Parts: sequence; C-alpha cells; structure tokens
Amino acid sequence: MRWDGEPSRATQPLLSDEERMPTDRGAPAAPPPAGASADAPDSPLRELQLQVGRSGSGSSGSSSSDALDDDTLTAGSSVASLLRPVTLTIALTVFLVHSLAGAPDSGAGGFSQLMVYRERDGDASATVAGGVLLNALVMVGTLFGVTTALLVLYKLRCYLVIYSWLIVSVGSLLFLFGGFVAQQLLEVYAIALDWPTGFFCMYNFAVVGTFLVFWSELGCGPYPPRAMQQGYLVVVAALLAWTATKLPEWSTWGMLVAVSSWDVVAVLLPQGPLKMLVEEAERRNEPIPGLVYEGANIKLGLGDFVFYSVLVGRASMSSVTAATACTVAVLTGLCATLALLPIIQRVLPALPISIAAGIGFYFSTVSVLTPLINFISSLGLTL
Repeated sequence: MRWDGEPSRATQPLLSDEERMPTDRGAPAAPPPAGASADAPDSPLRELQLQVGRSGSGSSGSSSSDALDDDTLTAGSSVASLLRPVTLTIALTVFLVHSLAGAPDSGAGGFSQLMVYRERDGDASATVAGGVLLNALVMVGTLFGVTTALLVLYKLRCYLVIYSWLIVSVGSLLFLFGGFVAQQLLEVYAIALDWPTGFFCMYNFAVVGTFLVFWSELGCGPYPPRAMQQGYLVVVAALLAWTATKLPEWSTWGMLVAVSSWDVVAVLLPQGPLKMLVEEAERRNEPIPGLVYEGANIKLGLGDFVFYSVLVGRASMSSVTAATACTVAVLTGLCATLALLPIIQRVLPALPISIAAGIGFYFSTVSVLTPLINFISSLGLTL
C-alpha cells in the first residue's frame, strides 16, 4: 500500500514514456509529476508501502495547526476510503457463504487442489494437526514459487508475460467461476434463465470486467471508470475468498496462519522476495503489475481483501456473533497497521495484525462469548 499524504502528489504513470507501461488500477492517474513510487504486487499483494508527502516549510498564509488539521483530514478520509471496500468485500463473501451453503465442493477451485491432506470427521487430533501443517507448508511453497517467478520475470522485464498471466487469470475467473456462482445463485433463488442468455451475460460480464481491471494495460486510455473498476475488484476478491471458505475448517485456519507468516518473511527479511520486488521497482521508479485497489491516496493489494474475507466468511459459519467480532478485529488490525506506517516508514505486511486479531477474536468468541450468550438466553434474561 502507498499513502500519498499530499493531494498534489498525483499518481504517476507506471513506466516512462519510452516504455509506456500502464497506470495504476483503481484511480485515474493525474498529470504526472516526477517521483512516484512503486506499488506492491497482487500475487503476493499483501504488503503495505507508505510515502508521506510534505509541503515545504515557510509557506505564507498557512499555520502549522492548519497544516496538521489538513493532514489529519486527508489521512482519515484515505483510511475510510479503504475500510469501505474491505467491509463490502467481507459482506459479499458472507452473503455467498450462506446463500451457497449447499453448493458442491468443486467450487473450492484452486485452493482445494493445493490441499494435500483432506480432513475427515473421524480423523484423530494428531492426524488433523499433521495434515493441516502439511497443507500450510504446501501453501507457503506455492506462494514462494509464484512470488519468485514474478520477481524473475520483472527483473527480466518480461512485462508481456506478466500481463498475459494476469489478464487470462482474471478473465477466466470472472467467466468460468463467476458463471458457476451465478448458476448456483439462480438455482437457490429459483430464477429461470436459459443457457444462451446466461452465456451471453457472463461473457459480457467477464469481458467488460477484464477491460476495466486492466484498462490502461489494454490501451483503453489513462482514465478508467473508477467506481466500476473498483466494483469489479471487490467482486474478484469476494469470488476468490468464497472458494477458500469451502475448505475444511482447520485447513482454513492453517492456511490463514501460513499466509500471514509468509507475509512477514517475504516483506521484512532482507532477502524476502517481496522486499526485493519492491526495491527493484523503486530502483527503476516503476510500479509492479498486479491487482491493486486504490482508495484516496492509499493502495492495498487485492490479496489482503481475499484473506480478510476468508477469515470472516469462515467465522460466519459459526455464528453472527463470531462474524461480527472477527470483522471488528480485522478492520481494527488494518487500522493499526496503517497507524504504524508513518512511524516505521518502511514496507509493512498487511495481514499479520488483522489475521492474528481475527483468529484470536474468533476462538475467544466461540469458546467464551457465544456459550455465555446462549446461557443467558436460556434463562430468559435480557441484557
């Protein structure tokens, strides 16, 4: 994530005029001043980057208190512009979880294919723990491979390969998996629709979405329809999150812990692949291709949206109380991470605080709060 604290620091074009790389997704690129910094990628899009712009000292007609108030307003509106889409993604994921509770497990897609161990009800605790650890190691290995491949391709300037990979992935996700979800929703709500019409609608939905998400990369111009583009990014994140909620419970928690741990290693270690990726982009003064949601001066990788929503979606299967507690924990953790950025002044992983707080709130709720509420309800008492 990058936070440009001063409105005059507009979003830069992705590359120089000679290379004509596309602009950042999520917001129109203003006329480019020099010195924009790079975003973090989405395949591993779970890191935060801050750049606070400061106005020159000694400006006439403005006091330090006025400047502080302006900075506070800018920071507050920037954080709010990010919390809203995260909350919307979580809400959409929870809706899909409960609306499609009877959908076949084939909807888990790529996430289920990464699970080497398949949980069964009769498995012993030691077997489950060992299987969950094995699944977590496979997940981390996959993330390492994807991140390393992206780093190598970026160092070799294989932009065509990177963009082709991203465009095909998003287009197939919207058409194939989006079509699967749409079909399930039509069946659940008993809405009749013939196959030719459904195919036509999903084809156009996927094509329009792919062009909006990669507006500049596909040569559609520097100014995408921002609201529509951000809406599609939320849909993409919610679809991916719902697939992960189809995994067995303990595999889901293990995956979340593994991904957050990988986030710390990849971003904070000197030789972490994400850290190296960001440093290479800063050295070239280029952003890294990826799915990035941009609010008001803040950018957050779409992968963070996905795993936040996975946590709350899984919690919602337990109770409304657990889902509410986890939502508050995730958003609070995100705000805490944002608060650390001006202090630490370096790239930070976005997942660890939110995921740790969410998991802690979940198990505290299901083991203490929910039984207490049920006990009070059984006595007929009202708080």
